[in-house]
Amino acid sequence: MLPDVVKGFFLLLFILVPIEKIFFLHKQKIFRKGWVTDAIHYFIGYFVGRTAVLAISGILIGHFLSSLINSEIQMKVASQPVWLQFLEAIFIADTGYYIAHKLTHKVPWLWKFHAIHHSVEDMDWLATVRLHPLDQIFTKTFQIVPLYILGFTKETFAVFFLFGAFEAFFIHANIKIRFGWLRWIIATPEFHHWHHTAERKLYDKNFAAQLPILDLVFGTLYMPRGKMPEKYGISDPVPSGYFGQILYPFFKRKKFMSQARKIENI
Repeated sequence: MLPDVVKGFFLLLFILVPIEKIFFLHKQKIFRKGWVTDAIHYFIGYFVGRTAVLAISGILIGHFLSSLINSEIQMKVASQPVWLQFLEAIFIADTGYYIAHKLTHKVPWLWKFHAIHHSVEDMDWLATVRLHPLDQIFTKTFQIVPLYILGFTKETFAVFFLFGAFEAFFIHANIKIRFGWLRWIIATPEFHHWHHTAERKLYDKNFAAQLPILDLVFGTLYMPRGKMPEKYGISDPVPSGYFGQILYPFFKRKKFMSQARKIENI
């Protein structure tokens, strides 16, 4: 039997690649520049994500935030239908994600980790997973901690994680499908691609993972009708290789600039 992480990879491959080939936004190869690096990110990131969830729930909440847990509130939350818990979880988690995501853009040392994700120049479903492990853990903490403290059920978490994972791959996909009024309710490629544009003035737009209304409320929404970015990526000297990307945040910028060519081949 194949491990779940392998099954998930091929399931996404067989679902999203055909859609990208039929409804492509930008004509590009399946095995585009950086796909090997991103495939490595996928498999390692899967285990980092699971470890992060266990660490956050077991260590952070169990030992440091236990005083915030109110059993009465947890019982009320858990007694609700799963569908209602799911909607609440989406809003609460995405609010936390919005805050964390914005911090990674505004705080210089956090940006060095998050820049890895923005270094993608050919957007597609696999670009989703180009994440530094510490960046991933940071944002997951803001998403997951409130849900654990409030007492959402295991069933709700299962639906939330499944939906969140597919939504993340979907909004990065190289597709030009328009979703009309739905684009204001749930994040789409039309919304998220602008967050990855190479236009520097738009780096700090569309921070939400799932709910564009958060960006609308906080004044960071940018979603022009009928338009999509032409180019993606950033000017930071992020290496192309996996280990180079993992090491990148720990180097001083000037020193790293002189060593980037060596590290990008690791």
